Amino acid sequence: MRDEKGRFVKGSAGNPHGRPPKEREVRFYEITLATVTFEDWREIVARAVQDAKRGDTAARKWLSDYLIGTPEQKLDVTSNGNTIFVEYVNDWREVND
Repeated sequence: MRDEKGRFVKGSAGNPHGRPPKEREVRFYEITLATVTFEDWREIVARAVQDAKRGDTAARKWLSDYLIGTPEQKLDVTSNGNTIFVEYVNDWREVND
């Protein structure tokens, strides 16, 4: 739905079905499903949990990215005359779901 100026009304997406998957994405997905079984993934995740408990930061990051998502990254750029101030905020507690 659009308003009187032709803009999409809040909550009304211009493309409700999203971008269709590219052929290579579909093929990658098909190959992954044919190659990696559910039991394989169960073992991979169990190993990642063990490694994370032992202090492996890569395993911790991989698990947290999939379990709680990656942190939202914000870039606030403001100008004061000829000086530009850039503030980078990377705090997972600020992510709003």
